[in-house]
Amino acid sequence: MLILRTHRSNFINYKNKINMFENVHKKFIFFILFLFLTSFYLLSNTTNIFTESKLDFLNKILINNGFIIKNIEISGVNHLDKDDIIKIISTYNNINIFSVNKNNIYREIKNNTWIKKASVEIIYPNTIKILLTEKKPVAIWQNRYANNLITKNGDVISEKNLKKFKRYLPIIIGQNAHKNFHSILNIISSNKNFTENIWSLTFVNERRWDVHFNQGLTIRLPSKNVKNAWEKVVHLNQKFNILNLGLTEIDLRNSRQILGKVNIDKNLIFKKKNS
Repeated sequence: MLILRTHRSNFINYKNKINMFENVHKKFIFFILFLFLTSFYLLSNTTNIFTESKLDFLNKILINNGFIIKNIEISGVNHLDKDDIIKIISTYNNINIFSVNKNNIYREIKNNTWIKKASVEIIYPNTIKILLTEKKPVAIWQNRYANNLITKNGDVISEKNLKKFKRYLPIIIGQNAHKNFHSILNIISSNKNFTENIWSLTFVNERRWDVHFNQGLTIRLPSKNVKNAWEKVVHLNQKFNILNLGLTEIDLRNSRQILGKVNIDKNLIFKKKNS
């Protein structure tokens, strides 16, 4: 029984030594390659000994030994198409991983209008890890050139497929509307149950906003004291449920009065007159 335990203990120790030797061997090979590359780089910058053919030869050696991009790990993607990032990395498919310039990759990724933050990490021998933070769209800006998503700060996001965003984001219209939307957004967001019925906002003459609701009501806000005017609208809705009164317009441009328009069926009035 003692002999069996001793034999098992010796076998475990032998296996641990083999694993330790393999790890040391791998690290040694990696260190030699790293040392060789460093020396090669320094020499190539001080002499003209190394020709283009020799550079190609070294590149092939490294690629054949697995020092090439094989794994691309991308996290933080929500709306952005991963293929857009993979296309950037694919330009480095035919070179060894030591020649990959992660700063260039970072700059190319940041050129995508969806990206708020990005980090690029090279994990030797064959992996690139990319962590992304996307911008958050708050509205669709409709202008003479195109329809784009915008952020709270007015950043424009280029997106071809707007269909899914139209289901829950309002449309804003008008010149420089995207640069001024944050101010009105902060005001109207105070009552989410009410504002979720807004389908579009128009920036009129770059001075003030008209707010259009799904129920057919348009609220004309003033250019000044917008917060006070909006509080009046919220109060009117709480008291009279203005979205279901058949109103077509509430005009608050004059702080001393509130004007309303009702959708009147002219055909019905004509029939009553002739009855």
